[in-house]
Amino acid sequence: MPTHHRILSLVYNDFEALDFFGPLGAIVPGSDYYTLELVSLHNLDSPRGIETSLKNGIGVIPTLSLSDALSEIYQFDTLFIPGGFGMMPLVSDPILLQRIGKLVDRAANVFTVCTGSILLAATGRLDGRKATTNKRLYDELTPKYPGVQWQKRARWVQDGKYLTSSGVTAGIDAGFAFMASTYVAPEDRQAYPEAQRASPQGEETPIPGFSKEKALRHANFVAFGLEYRWQSDPADDPFADLPGTDDNA
Repeated sequence: MPTHHRILSLVYNDFEALDFFGPLGAIVPGSDYYTLELVSLHNLDSPRGIETSLKNGIGVIPTLSLSDALSEIYQFDTLFIPGGFGMMPLVSDPILLQRIGKLVDRAANVFTVCTGSILLAATGRLDGRKATTNKRLYDELTPKYPGVQWQKRARWVQDGKYLTSSGVTAGIDAGFAFMASTYVAPEDRQAYPEAQRASPQGEETPIPGFSKEKALRHANFVAFGLEYRWQSDPADDPFADLPGTDDNA
């Protein structure tokens, strides 16, 4: 019985710490529903290697290798991809991108933060979809993926099963939006034991037992407990006009 929502997060050297700990730190700790596994993109056969955010000096210990995660016996609901400068060399590795693409196809939901959207775009899975990414690297990186309908003025964008968010702290706001669209109350998990189906084509699929009202109430409850003021309007994005850019001239 799928009484839990399993989040599979990719990690790699020089990921951005807040991209990872911001949204997942709000979603997972103390949750009766969400669980988390970490997948190393470097140590394919060694899940115990430490992946480090070099800029922040914070390391995480993966719980799965990429080959483990790719096994058909491993089931998960959401694929999470944080950003960071460490993704730059990864987008030039076709074998790695193919493997990430397989995980994307198997996920019922895909959630990216900052330049994690660029890594997702490099798999080709965002072609034809609306998405957003880090503003400071927006003009440099987005033209490399013209098949994506990039949205510069957006804290986050939901298109089909893909939830992409802008720079760093936007991932926290998107994390609450993720909870508001995926959380299933305990009584409804028992009444609707079926698992959410994944769409390889990237479409959004229904979550058995999901109640929009209950999920939104839960997201607001968690935000209040963290003393966090959730910016729940994805179009309210004051960071699209960076100081010194043409958009702000």
